[in-house]
Amino acid sequence: MKKLDIYFVREILKAFALSIGVAELVLLSLQGIRLAGVIVGQGLEFPLIFKMLVGLAVSFLPIVLPISFLFSLLIVFGRMASDREFLALQAMGRAPSRLVMPGLCVGVLIAALTLGVSFVWGPAGNRNFEISMDTALKKKVTSVLRAGTFSEGFLNMVVFVDQIDPITQELRRIFMFDEKSFDESTAISAKRGNWLQNSMSGVGILRLYDGLMLVQDNKGDRVQRIRFDEYNLYADFTSDVGRSRDSPASQDWNGLVTKRAALQKEPQKDARSVWMEIARRIAVSFACLLFVPLCFSLVLDNKRTAKNRAVFSGLVIVLIYWTLYFGIATWFQKAPIEVFKRYEILSWLAIWIPNVVVAGVGAWLFRKRSRLA
Repeated sequence: MKKLDIYFVREILKAFALSIGVAELVLLSLQGIRLAGVIVGQGLEFPLIFKMLVGLAVSFLPIVLPISFLFSLLIVFGRMASDREFLALQAMGRAPSRLVMPGLCVGVLIAALTLGVSFVWGPAGNRNFEISMDTALKKKVTSVLRAGTFSEGFLNMVVFVDQIDPITQELRRIFMFDEKSFDESTAISAKRGNWLQNSMSGVGILRLYDGLMLVQDNKGDRVQRIRFDEYNLYADFTSDVGRSRDSPASQDWNGLVTKRAALQKEPQKDARSVWMEIARRIAVSFACLLFVPLCFSLVLDNKRTAKNRAVFSGLVIVLIYWTLYFGIATWFQKAPIEVFKRYEILSWLAIWIPNVVVAGVGAWLFRKRSRLA
């Protein structure tokens, strides 16, 4: 059986590698469409775009690995069932419990790999992406504004800047017209200004010095003049990418444990996001092992259609599993139930419900199909 085990493992790993490539390509394509406006609008160079894509690809791995392993199992088991390889092995006296062992061994390895990626590589890729976005956002002034011309794509205003220093991002002789931020039309002029980027929060500040604000009332028959020594305009670009450097998804194992310990000292704060993140990474990693008996049982009927049903079965499982997971996670984190905020064990129980369902269905199907085999 040693050669047979090696054959099983080799086929699963080949399909697993192919599935990772396809899944990463699909996810990167979707994110590329989402970020196209930022990339084009900022005029980003290829090295920075490449760094962003690499960070995204690595950050996707904690999700891609379990899904890819699920499809690889269905593809390999489905092909072997449709080719009657399982039927031949069972005729030779090989029990289903023995045939599933190579898949379980690979499942343990993939679960361990997913766990390591979830707590090390995934957060590192997420942070790498955020650093790239910070670099891109710092170029907001020089990429959107042009010295000596009117620009309409900055802070939803019409802006004219006489001179811009591309290194210090200092602006000289500025005129701005704003019809959206205030109830009345407002014109702002200043002798100089600076663009400041908060690298931690992603919030940009356009700080103007020694200027004048003209506010026209709705009737248009009166103008109010306001002089200022310093005036700040805030722009939050984190909503453009939906990321936050301090979010639990960006923290590695040490970061999550440190944050969890800090929140325990402040019981008035809600720590569910950190609890759920730790439980989620472990639960999703362990799901790789639970997929093996489920996938094996789905194709153990040795029908010719087993191979054709593999991809459809995988899509159904992924849809049910992740819908259940995201639904429970979202509800648990937002539910205004005080007991949820006080007991961490409830977070673990909630996030493991999809795994319990997969394990229960897999065990039931495996027992049923094994008796029929």
